[in-house]
Amino acid sequence: MHHKSLVAARSGAAVSAVVLGGLLAGAPQAAAADVSCSANVYKRTFYKNTSFSGSPVKTDCDSAIDQNWSGSPVSGVPSNNFGVRWSVTRDFGSGGPFKFAVSATDGVRAYLDGVRQIDMWVGSGDTARSMSIGFGIPSGKHTVRVDYVNWSGAAKVKFTYSPLTSAKDDSTAPLAPTGVKTAYDTKSRKTTVSWSANKEMDLAGYSLYRRPVGSSTWTKVTTTTGRSFTDPLVNPDDRTPYYYEVRARDKAGNTSSGSKDTIVRPLPIVTELTGTYDKATHKVTLNWPLNTEPQFDHYTVLSNDMVDGYWKWVPLGTTKGNTWTTAPVVADGEWRHYRVLVTNDNGTTTYNPGGLDAYATNELWLEIPDGIAPAAAPELLAGSCEGGIRATANDYTPAPIRDFTGFEIERREAGTGTWSVVVHQGYDPRRDPAFVTVCDQLPADGRTYEYRARTYDAAGNYSPYSEIRAMTRPTG
Repeated sequence: MHHKSLVAARSGAAVSAVVLGGLLAGAPQAAAADVSCSANVYKRTFYKNTSFSGSPVKTDCDSAIDQNWSGSPVSGVPSNNFGVRWSVTRDFGSGGPFKFAVSATDGVRAYLDGVRQIDMWVGSGDTARSMSIGFGIPSGKHTVRVDYVNWSGAAKVKFTYSPLTSAKDDSTAPLAPTGVKTAYDTKSRKTTVSWSANKEMDLAGYSLYRRPVGSSTWTKVTTTTGRSFTDPLVNPDDRTPYYYEVRARDKAGNTSSGSKDTIVRPLPIVTELTGTYDKATHKVTLNWPLNTEPQFDHYTVLSNDMVDGYWKWVPLGTTKGNTWTTAPVVADGEWRHYRVLVTNDNGTTTYNPGGLDAYATNELWLEIPDGIAPAAAPELLAGSCEGGIRATANDYTPAPIRDFTGFEIERREAGTGTWSVVVHQGYDPRRDPAFVTVCDQLPADGRTYEYRARTYDAAGNYSPYSEIRAMTRPTG
């Protein structure tokens, strides 16, 4: 490439080349004065020599390299034997195939990240020569530098860098858009999505997509060259949360992957509902994270209760806080079900289905401890058995509605106050009536003993005691 550029310089012909990945030798770069230029604008430095040595005579900013000087370019720089250097660092986005193109009299070189790509460093007098080269640029930030020297005569220089945008040249997809933000208007029920500008130089536009949470199907909302869009979607119940993502497309028709999905919830939700039962007060206390969304207004607490023979969600009240204590609840060992709904500042409330949902984050299934004892005392019979006294406890409750799991029989010597347990055991559920019997081994010493019995349930609740039965062990 270097030899071809020299030939072109001597003959005045135009040179065009396409080299993908080809790099030429680098060259040292003199330090430029500390001048700040806007994004993607060249910093330009003038030297009164062709070796770019010493301090620049002047440093400024230049939006494009396209000059035609017939004399001194700036004060303090001679008309001949001067040098000008341009440099800019910019983000090339996803990169891809680019073209450097130059037209100049005398010497010109173009670099990418300090690596020479174009080299026409031979005097040409007043005759401009041109050259272009195509090559791949990696994604991210890179520095473009152009060195120009005028040895004598007219000083003309023009340089451009641009992406190759035809589908046959460019198969590099743009980077996914970033900075996606959403804003939901509870009054209009519309969502505005905005995003940051892509760094791609060959950007053609963006496409906005949405999908309901729980679905894998994306729907294209719009195609735009702008960087925001207000989605006119209005849900009948204003409750469905949606994901939004933005995709970029370039002039070659390549499309980026989607931006990071951003969720829009028309309503705040209760993300977790917990609760405890206080055995002393018989009250349930519910807790949930406090919502901080600007559209939040209040909560409604509900209990699933039997009403006119049907289970229904019954409102217990509303609150702006994140805790609720119920009225006393019977400690019946049954499950209680609670739900907390959110209402936004537009008066729309979380969907409230009639049934139970074990997976709903705003619903709690709470098992209440059983504090209800078996209702009736068992029957107690006492008699003699070999070596002692037989005590038998019976209960005649039909098997399907028995509310106890076992019997306990106690004994004490008549005239004393201390009872001791003779038997504590479950019954055979196949028997009707249910019973437990024991032959209590006692000495034949003429003493009298008293017995009583009761039933118990799985929660440790006891029925009332039976009547006391007394038996005397005769002297043996």
